[in-house]
Amino acid sequence: MLRIITQSAEIDTELQRIRDRPYRDEIQAKEVAVAEILERIKHQGDQGLFEPFDLLTTPTHLKVSGSDLDAAYQKIPKELLDAIQTVSQKLESFYKQQLPKPWVKFEDDDVVVGKRYTPVKRAGIYVAWEQGSPMSRVLMQTLPAKIAKVPEIILVTPPDETGKVPPDILVSAQVSGVNQIYRMGGAKAIAALAYGTETIPQVEVITGTGGLDVILAKRMVHGTVTIDTPVDASELFIIADATAKESHIAADLLAQVEQDPSSAVIVLTTDLSLAQKIQTKVQEKLQDNAHGILSEKAIAHYSLIIVLDSLEQAINITNQFAPHYVMLALADPWNIVEKIRAVGSLFVGHNTPKAVGDYLGTGGVILPPSGLIRYASSVRVETFLKPSHLIEYSPAALKKLASALEILALAEGLPGTADAMNLRLIEGEDYQ
Repeated sequence: MLRIITQSAEIDTELQRIRDRPYRDEIQAKEVAVAEILERIKHQGDQGLFEPFDLLTTPTHLKVSGSDLDAAYQKIPKELLDAIQTVSQKLESFYKQQLPKPWVKFEDDDVVVGKRYTPVKRAGIYVAWEQGSPMSRVLMQTLPAKIAKVPEIILVTPPDETGKVPPDILVSAQVSGVNQIYRMGGAKAIAALAYGTETIPQVEVITGTGGLDVILAKRMVHGTVTIDTPVDASELFIIADATAKESHIAADLLAQVEQDPSSAVIVLTTDLSLAQKIQTKVQEKLQDNAHGILSEKAIAHYSLIIVLDSLEQAINITNQFAPHYVMLALADPWNIVEKIRAVGSLFVGHNTPKAVGDYLGTGGVILPPSGLIRYASSVRVETFLKPSHLIEYSPAALKKLASALEILALAEGLPGTADAMNLRLIEGEDYQ
């Protein structure tokens, strides 16, 4: 049952328990097995990918064919195709706003400084699916790469028991600019993307969510490739006052836990009556909920309603926890928007459920771990870009700065650095 708590000591204890919830006991047992998979594929390539007598994982079967892609369009309803295309267009518009602009500045003494952004050569997108088809995950990973103008986008996803990939995933991938799709899941897929095999090309960036084996594999290959921020279970904080509708809050809570049973939803309110109404409404909705027992257990373990004395307390708790998502179900939400400092995405007002952001630009479930939102972020256009600075100094400009730079270099014990500048002052006329 969804619990209501009011005591400060209990609030602190429960929030810490929820922060520490995912995977902690399983990690050590899995690490050795994942490391063995990575090492095998790194040295054996395709041979390390395939289990003996596994007809569904052979080199010829791994890559999704053009005929499979064409057939996928015939297998989904027209209204679903229209929805995918509509959301894709909205997301493209959103991500285009993130595209950083290169710049060059011409300063005195013929000094040129600037910054440019170069897309990675090849990006690897991992898409897992369990209940239903994660079309939004496909769109929210591949469209930023497309906007960044990555030349080659590779998608890997585990097949079903018959060796097929759901047609809605295939269509979403094509709409959003994927170049190649491979039937492969788990740590094997991450290893193949990171090291490359005879069949699956090596990439420079890997993004995506999956089970614990995928999380550990991504952490282990970090350095060989760039990865998005480590993935963990998400949190939704809802700050609500007496103007919020309990039916809306209950629906938001259930929507979050159906996406991920390890997800946490924390409702912060100053209104005990609202808290009680939400608790009752959640119980009512659970009776008809499609995920039933799974959602009920998730809510009992990881969700809470916290009744506080003031909105300031709610703000302080939110900033201290640094959740992925915050909804402001308040009469005057803009009053506190600037006070919420540490959050991945902020949904303002009674008519902005998190569900809107799930499909239209928050990064979906591609998230950094709990609390790391303070300095990390979800998949974005910059994930697929390599920034570099541009600097050109003229002899006159170098002469003006050389003395100060030499003093700094010698103070740091770097005589060779000082010499590299001084030689140009002495011998610079050779370049004229």
